[in-house]
Amino acid sequence: MKQLILIPCVLFISVAVVFSQPGPPKRHEQKLFDSLFTLSRKYFEQGKLDSIPRLNQQMMPLAQKTNADSDFFMVDGSIAEYFYAKSDYSQTFEYVFKALEVGQRGYRQRLPLLYSNIGLTYIELDNYPSALYYLHKGQQYLPLDNWGDAKIGIATNLAYVYQKMAKPDSALKYIQLAYQFNLTKTPDQALNQAEIYRNFALVYEQLNEPALVDYYYKKSIRYSDSVKIPSIVASASKYYSEYLVKQKKYTDAKHYALLSFNAAKKMGFKKGVIGASDLLYILNDQHGRNDSAYYYLKIKNLYQDSVITEQKTNQMQAALVNQQIKEDEQNAKAALDAEQRAHNEEYAAIAFGLILLIIIFLLLSRSIIVNTRVIEIIGVIGLLIVFEFINLVLHPYLSALTNDSPLLMLLILVLIAAVIVPVHHQLEQWIKHKLVEKNKAIRLAAAKRTIEQLEGNT
Repeated sequence: MKQLILIPCVLFISVAVVFSQPGPPKRHEQKLFDSLFTLSRKYFEQGKLDSIPRLNQQMMPLAQKTNADSDFFMVDGSIAEYFYAKSDYSQTFEYVFKALEVGQRGYRQRLPLLYSNIGLTYIELDNYPSALYYLHKGQQYLPLDNWGDAKIGIATNLAYVYQKMAKPDSALKYIQLAYQFNLTKTPDQALNQAEIYRNFALVYEQLNEPALVDYYYKKSIRYSDSVKIPSIVASASKYYSEYLVKQKKYTDAKHYALLSFNAAKKMGFKKGVIGASDLLYILNDQHGRNDSAYYYLKIKNLYQDSVITEQKTNQMQAALVNQQIKEDEQNAKAALDAEQRAHNEEYAAIAFGLILLIIIFLLLSRSIIVNTRVIEIIGVIGLLIVFEFINLVLHPYLSALTNDSPLLMLLILVLIAAVIVPVHHQLEQWIKHKLVEKNKAIRLAAAKRTIEQLEGNT
């Protein structure tokens, strides 16, 4: 008898556990997200920045469907990197801190790389104390990192900030550490190596090692060009040109300034174009090439105006992107809710079907005597499942009808319960009556068999 009582309870608990488990992410959606993210990273390295926002807009709804913290983290980080490349640091911070919120919530193993990127952004704003704060904070999370890029990024950025602060000894220590870390293969090994070569040159420039400066600048430029990373070609060529100007090697300085100008212009890196065109203006002006000097001055002013205009446009686009992302999130959430509700309805129907089968089995069984208490327990569980099933089916309609008013929804559900409970009571009484009759028949048949056996023995 105890086993019969436990059967419906176990079924009910199992169904409740199933309801509480989120469904597994769809594999094709996860694969599509990973492919889009990989393509976004490739575009970023190659300087195809204008193609990245479209990919980000496609990734966000997929992240909503997979509902994985890692996907939310990556798409917010990708948007932040895009705005960083566009020198729009206010928008960079908006998305990088959104990614930070996701990382602190459930994707902590990528926090070191994120703190490294925050530190790098502060370096570009010449806010070195804040840069050091976030870079050292990233170091605290390094044991959680499984990729290795974070260790390299933090070490490289620490070298960069110390170089900016004119502390070449500290900078050299960290850039050597980054070089050692990058000997192990990582997803961004090529980009990291190009930055490391460039930063070696910057550090040796402050340490007054001309031979090493020439070696590492040229190596950074050649390597970046070979692996198709124009952003490092542009920045390394600009820094090298400025160094050559100090050395009064104007012909070579002009060559590398043009290399920086062309690389930055090709990838749409406006900040790089402004820096390179300013160098070319100075070099041509010093040598009396007035037409060329005027041309590069005009380019510089045009790009400066364009950056100001673009920042305003970016703010408007960011507002539109944010709105689009919110709408995509709401649509994806609604779709997920509808899908989960459909699954819950199916599970509730299955559970109710199992309860019904147990009752029918007990009613039709010709050998099991059932206590009415068992039927009461099973009946209560069945009533709860039926009520929950009705609630799942009617909830979207009630929500629209009552405009999500809790009071009205409660009243309607109470009215539904007021109809279901009497029906359940009548059904329970009928089942009990049938079971009593069946129990009497079983006992009567057993008594007859006993009498017949006794008479036969006599």
